[in-house]
Amino acid sequence: MKKLSFFDKLSYGFGDLASNVVFTAVGTYLMFFYTDVFGISAALVGTLFFITRMWDAISDPIMGMIGDRTKTRFGKFRPYLLYVPIPLAIVAVLTFTTPDLDESGKIIWAFVTYILLMTFYTAINIPYSSLPATISDSPVERGQMASFRMVLAFTGALLVNASTLPLVEFFGNGNKQQGFQHTMMLLSAIMVVMFWLCFSRVKERVPMIKQRSSLKEDFAVVIKNRAWWVTILMGIPLFTFTIMPFAVGMYYFTYIVGDTSKAGMFFTMASLGMIAGSALMSQLVKRYSKRNLVITGACLSMCLIGNLYWVDPSDIYLIYAIIFFNQLSKGIAASSLWGLVADTADYIEWKSGRRVVGLSTSSATFSHKFGMGLSGALVGIGLSFAGYQAGAEQTAESIQMILLFMSVVPAFGAGCVAFIAYFYPITQEIEGTMQSELRVTRESNQAS
Repeated sequence: MKKLSFFDKLSYGFGDLASNVVFTAVGTYLMFFYTDVFGISAALVGTLFFITRMWDAISDPIMGMIGDRTKTRFGKFRPYLLYVPIPLAIVAVLTFTTPDLDESGKIIWAFVTYILLMTFYTAINIPYSSLPATISDSPVERGQMASFRMVLAFTGALLVNASTLPLVEFFGNGNKQQGFQHTMMLLSAIMVVMFWLCFSRVKERVPMIKQRSSLKEDFAVVIKNRAWWVTILMGIPLFTFTIMPFAVGMYYFTYIVGDTSKAGMFFTMASLGMIAGSALMSQLVKRYSKRNLVITGACLSMCLIGNLYWVDPSDIYLIYAIIFFNQLSKGIAASSLWGLVADTADYIEWKSGRRVVGLSTSSATFSHKFGMGLSGALVGIGLSFAGYQAGAEQTAESIQMILLFMSVVPAFGAGCVAFIAYFYPITQEIEGTMQSELRVTRESNQAS
């Protein structure tokens, strides 16, 4: 198959840049927005995030099956990059809008807009994440696509983390409700343009095998596959604890460091670390298996992030250094995990003879969203349990809870990722044999 060009990989990466322009704002600021700007309790926010994750468990596989059965002149998965961005942008703005409602009305507004936001995210992210399996059958090319994806994803995260608070101040002029709403309008417009750029360049090249449509058979081959389950089980803690320093960062700098102006640089250094790790992965994947890169990245992170528990809050440069190298390690692990998604789809096809790209991809997209929501839920419920009160002087219990979420808890999560990744079944040797046999099967299928 034709080797992908630099611009092919770059264009694919624009799609995750688009996603992260909005979803970095969600992951980093929505928890703080809900409690300290919108005006609902941390416990209620945690409940909202948890309930939405239950809906994801249903909507993600449904979207995967819809994608597998889509047939258009644009392909199976590309059309969603064209049509979904506009409604996604509208709901993103509404999610960061504070309506003039009573407490019950605000709660309903938050639940409806956030659940809709994650539903539209499902409708675009599962097709987007399924594309590598249809763009190339080369494990190295797919690994590099995952690297480009993550570099641009965290470039988007870097831009958002560096600019959101200044933009909120600029647009709001002291009114945070207006500032967040107008900032999301700008970010959502950028998101739409980036998705359309991705759509205009990527092409689905891998031939699809001819098979009878059967939901029952699709589910059966997926849920019986070990690689699919391991991808979910390592993805949930990976994304939960990668996002956690972002979810709790505003609280850490508000109530422990005591200077929110330093939070922007913290988020910037975290994003730069993720970019560096993702870029490094594109070279490492040429020599090492993606499974081993997940294990190595997670182990390094475990050794780094826990140290924040003992760091003096005034030692700001050490805090920046720890988060940079921690997120670099997480960047290697996260990029490698996304590279495993297409390999898992091929593994299912190799073992069963059925091609179920969208449904198999739902493992990683579900774990990504579940992790993002679980991170917020844990922080929200934990802070509420410790007696957190927005804008007030915090108790020793609240301070301790914030500090644990910043350090020891994500270190434990990284250790879980490394342990689970050990059981992923696709080694470099299996990968080579699998791709050779699949290529023969697909060519034979096309010829017939």
